[in-house]
Amino acid sequence: MRFKTVFISSLLVGVFGAEMNNSETVSVLVGDSVTLDTEIENIKRNDDLLWKFGPNSTLIAKIIKWSYMFSIFVSGQLPFRDRLQLDHQTGSLTIKNTRSEHSGVYKLTIISGRKTFNKSYSLKIYAPLPIPIIHSVSVQNSTEPRQINSKDLDRSLAPACALMCSVKNATGATLSLYKGNDLVSSVNSSDFNSNLSLPLDMEYHDDNTYSCVVNNPFSNQTTLLNVTDLCKLPSEDSLLYCLVLLVLIPVSLAVCVILYVCRKRGKTDQEIHTVCSKD
Repeated sequence: MRFKTVFISSLLVGVFGAEMNNSETVSVLVGDSVTLDTEIENIKRNDDLLWKFGPNSTLIAKIIKWSYMFSIFVSGQLPFRDRLQLDHQTGSLTIKNTRSEHSGVYKLTIISGRKTFNKSYSLKIYAPLPIPIIHSVSVQNSTEPRQINSKDLDRSLAPACALMCSVKNATGATLSLYKGNDLVSSVNSSDFNSNLSLPLDMEYHDDNTYSCVVNNPFSNQTTLLNVTDLCKLPSEDSLLYCLVLLVLIPVSLAVCVILYVCRKRGKTDQEIHTVCSKD
């Protein structure tokens, strides 16, 4: 059995130059070049090599090597234009200056006599990640449970500070909120140029360290939460001012009502006095 395995492997190497897997995932940053390697050393006579791209398997490159003909085709159509480069010896395909629209499935077909070999490449192209932004929002717009500081019961009675961490145009990224080293929540998207956001409700007196992290297989960006700047308690002067207003407004309304009643009553007494004088 071991001899047969080695013998079959030797046949594959003889036909294609090297053993190859049926599928492969390749990741690269936008703007970089990437080579989809056929893993063969030389294209042999009477071999046809085809590269196809996308859900419709559009032909983008091919090599036909017969005893009397050597033909090469490289597509110049969108989305590739002049970005494709085909190795005439190995058939490997290079995509230069990659863009997000070059992401997708590439299919390689090698026809050698009566034998056909197929392999697919899933190419994922990632853009540089932006820095997450943390901003305050109204409490009504927040849906996450409040992070109560259990150290002090009085503190837990304080109003919640509602925050939102968001990032725009994050390519195939994951957005996460951390309380110290502990994960609070996360959201991810496989869509390209997607916007992600995570809410966080916390107490004004919460002295834990929070951070918002966005990451993909190539990079990550982190923003630390500054509780002092984003979660400010009303100052004592503001509280005193609000208290004075709460007291003065009802008093002012009461005074206005009394003055109105007195004025109305005084006017009525004056009318009665006028009528009596005429009599």
